[in-house]
Amino acid sequence: MSRRTTWMMGLGALVFLGALLLIRWHGGRGASAVARPGAAVSQELVPRVMEPASRREGFLGVIVASGSVDVAARLEGTLERVNAQVGDTVRQGAVLAQLDTRALQRELAVAQASLQAGEAEQHIASIALTEMQERLQRRSDPQQRALGALSEEELATARFQEQTAVARLRAAEAMVAERKARVAQIAQKISDASVLAPFDGQVANRYLDTGAMVAPGRAVFHLIRSGAQQVRFAIPEDQVASLSVGTRLSVEMPSLGQVLEGRVENLAPEVDAASRMVLAIASVPREGHAPVPSGVVVRVFVQKEAASQAVTP
Repeated sequence: MSRRTTWMMGLGALVFLGALLLIRWHGGRGASAVARPGAAVSQELVPRVMEPASRREGFLGVIVASGSVDVAARLEGTLERVNAQVGDTVRQGAVLAQLDTRALQRELAVAQASLQAGEAEQHIASIALTEMQERLQRRSDPQQRALGALSEEELATARFQEQTAVARLRAAEAMVAERKARVAQIAQKISDASVLAPFDGQVANRYLDTGAMVAPGRAVFHLIRSGAQQVRFAIPEDQVASLSVGTRLSVEMPSLGQVLEGRVENLAPEVDAASRMVLAIASVPREGHAPVPSGVVVRVFVQKEAASQAVTP
C-alpha cells in the first residue's frame, strides 16, 4: 500500500470521528432544549384535586313548610259558609268554613226539652222518696209500736213504698243522665260543623265551594304552618360524610335570585336503595326575609368552613 493511500484512509477516519462528535454535540443540545419545555409542560399537567360535582353544583332540594295538613270536615252536611280563601293567613282556632246546622239546632231544642222534662220527673221522684222516708220513720217509732198503734203489715207497706220511691228516683236520675248525654252529643255535632284551623298558617288550597255536599273526612282546605321553613334535599351516599347535624349551609334559589343561610336538622339513617341517596332536612330561618313559596327548587351548598371541618380528621 502506498503512502498516499495510507494518508487518505487516515484523513477519512478523522472526518468520520469529527462528524460523529458533532452529531453527539448537537444531539445533547437538542435533548436539553426539549427537556426544558417538557419540564414546564409536566408542571402544567400535574393533576389537580377536583371538587366533586355535587359540591360544585350543590345538592338539589326543595323548600317545604315545617308542617302542612288537609283540614277536613268531621260531619256530613252542606257547606253553608266559606270564610277563607287561598293565600289567607289564619290563626289557630279560626273558623275556616261552616256547615249548615239548622237540622241539628232543631234536634238540640227537642233534646233540651226532653232533658227538662226528665229533670222535673227526677225532682218529683226525689220529693216522693223524702215523703216515704218520713212516713217510714214515723211508723218505725218504738213508742208507736209499743202502743200497738201500727200493725206489722202497715210497717211492711211503708218499707215497700220507701224502696219503690228509691227505685223511681234512681230511674229518673238515669234518664236525666241519658238525656244530658244526648244534649251534649248534639252540641258536639254542632261544634264539629265548624271547620277550624288547627294551627297558625296560610291557606294553600281550597277544595270546595259554598253549597257543596261534604262527607266526614273530606278535605276542605290545605293549610301550611306559619314559622320557620325547611329544605329537603338528597345527598349522594359518597358525600354523606361532608354533612352532619348542625352543618351550616347556603341555600341558593335561582328562580328567585336569593341566597339564604341554613343548618342541617336531620339526616336519614339509611341510604335509599333505588337512588343511592340520603335524605336530609335543613332549617331555613326567615328573619329578615319574606316567606319563600313552598315547592321552590333550590341548590344546597355546604359552607366552606363547615366542609373543611367535616373532612378534617
